[in-house]
Amino acid sequence: MKDKLIKILKNPGYIFIALSRLGFFKKMNDEKYLCIVYKIRTGKTLNLENPKTFNEKLQWLKLYDRKIEYTTMVDKYAVKQYVADKIGENHIIPTLGVWDKFEDIDFDKLPNNFVLKCTHDSGGLVICRDKSKLDMNAAKEAFSEYLTNASLDSRQIYFVNQIVEYIVHNGMMKDLSVLQESPFTDRGSVVEIFTDLNVWMGIRKVIDMINANAVA
Repeated sequence: MKDKLIKILKNPGYIFIALSRLGFFKKMNDEKYLCIVYKIRTGKTLNLENPKTFNEKLQWLKLYDRKIEYTTMVDKYAVKQYVADKIGENHIIPTLGVWDKFEDIDFDKLPNNFVLKCTHDSGGLVICRDKSKLDMNAAKEAFSEYLTNASLDSRQIYFVNQIVEYIVHNGMMKDLSVLQESPFTDRGSVVEIFTDLNVWMGIRKVIDMINANAVA
């Protein structure tokens, strides 16, 4: 851990990213900010005038392709109706309920096994395989971690999505050594992606909670 902190402190780029998460560069225009972060992350200069690589085109889309429907598409609940209107209700996985607060959930009305997830994040997830064994406090804490964190960048979102996919298919993530393999490392290692150690520790905490709540 000490070596990781030294690496971060010695790299001005990592310091810039850490400060940006604290709101130090809110007044910087989006294009300039994105160019700086891209240089830090990839070591390359971002070509927005004539983007050629897939990554460059993604950055261009972030800046110049802003459509109102994208807000709906990233909302896990609202997008269901959007997709249903396009291709039909039969392609939609049924939603058991939608609540504004964890305290509003009536667990008595839920089936014995279900999945809880937030509509706006990419990592807040609790898989319940046996309702009688669900630790409500642990589940609430897992969601609280993500309800207050909406600042993940694209590589972090990708990484967390891979964790979600893994847990969905395996029910839990007991062996964290898999995080050192593909697809988790396709965009960089844990140390490279989560330069803010607090963000990573929060995600690690959620993994541990899901492992405790998931019943094989």
